[in-house]
Amino acid sequence: MDVISKINSSKMKPYQWLIVFLCMFCNMLDGFDFFAMGFVLPHLPTDFATPSEKGYLISAGLLGMAAGAIFVAPLADRYGRRRLILAGLTLNIVSMITTALAPNTAVMLGGRFLTGIGVGVISATMIVVAQEYSSAARRNFAIGLVTVGFPLGSTLAGLTGVSLMSLFGGAWQAMFWVGATVSAVGLILVAALLPETLTFLLSAGKSGAHDQVARIATKLGIEYTPTTGQRPDSSTSAVPSVQDKPRVLSAALRERTILLWIGYAFLTAAYYFVGTWTPQLIADASGSPQDGAVAGTIISIGSLAGSIIFGLIGLKFLATRIAWIALSLAVVSLVLFTVTMGGPIALVMATALGLAVFVSVSSYTAMAPPMYPALARARGYGLMVGISRIGAIITPVLAGYASGSIAPKYIFLAASIPLAISALAALRLWSITRSQFTAELAEAAAIRTAAHTPNDESRTAVR
Repeated sequence: MDVISKINSSKMKPYQWLIVFLCMFCNMLDGFDFFAMGFVLPHLPTDFATPSEKGYLISAGLLGMAAGAIFVAPLADRYGRRRLILAGLTLNIVSMITTALAPNTAVMLGGRFLTGIGVGVISATMIVVAQEYSSAARRNFAIGLVTVGFPLGSTLAGLTGVSLMSLFGGAWQAMFWVGATVSAVGLILVAALLPETLTFLLSAGKSGAHDQVARIATKLGIEYTPTTGQRPDSSTSAVPSVQDKPRVLSAALRERTILLWIGYAFLTAAYYFVGTWTPQLIADASGSPQDGAVAGTIISIGSLAGSIIFGLIGLKFLATRIAWIALSLAVVSLVLFTVTMGGPIALVMATALGLAVFVSVSSYTAMAPPMYPALARARGYGLMVGISRIGAIITPVLAGYASGSIAPKYIFLAASIPLAISALAALRLWSITRSQFTAELAEAAAIRTAAHTPNDESRTAVR
């Protein structure tokens, strides 16, 4: 049995959990660095940035995230996951310092674009790392832990922003100096503790790879014997065969790639609309800014809980199945939220909406990398994330135009359409891949049983 099969079938070791939590920490840094701008905007001097320029400062980060995920993150399949994460953290440090020292809006725009690139690279690559170091039975739970880092980072950015602005008399630069500092801490931790993934080392066939694999396997408590021509993907990938340079739009991968692009793009569009426009639209409908703020906060809390919920239910069900069920619940919650638009029922539906949408986001995050062979995972996941940013950029703008002429309830009802489209895409992905993923989990359970190693993970359901 090869070392990758052992990781898939064995109980998670402390070293594997350390890697997962390190990925979660990096995701938290991403959330802090990206959302810091939103908390700084109210404190920028009026002669520094006009209202329209402030909008561009937000969009610059989103554009950078798309560029990083689409064009830079795929390099992890060529040069390694660890190197790309280190490069992304280094870029974040430089960009946060550049933003803190920005003398004008133009320089700040450049800094935010670079921050977006760093965030896009790290967010796409660390998910692959967490996936490749997790056992088959605990993979969804691990991804749930990692994804909770991003909303946690945004929450910390908000709390830090309030205290920093008070402490430094509204000096907005302090926020970015803190961001640069915590990113530097992340860089040190990753450099010291994060290894390259075994899947990449064995698939890429780099010189000295087997020696690196042996050292990492020792830390994992796994016996490793090099095998000539070993290719881990033959037993672990959802794709039955591996090519030296797999293409995400090849005949074997085309349908799932397009479905991932469509499903995640529409899901992300709805997520950013609900997250950014709910407070304003509820305030417009009710005449109370406080009601809008409460609704928006509840949705955010639901989103934070969504990652945790996904990690728990992911122990029993495939991510593809969780995705279409959660999206169906999101559509129902959004419709009921629109119908009530106030009162306790609306608040309950707002909580359910935030939870269901972020469970869906976590599900797509978990399902995408295993659908590709090792040397296409960073590219496949990065393209899915990058392309989805188009909807994230366009949707809030369209909602802004619509809010001037269309009643809020109709705008919310329209938002249920992309959620429904994403649900259909997830349902089709579940249909075409469930037998392969189920077989992988069943194989892992069979290996554990044959080895006579009692393990609670072997009782994990595969449904």
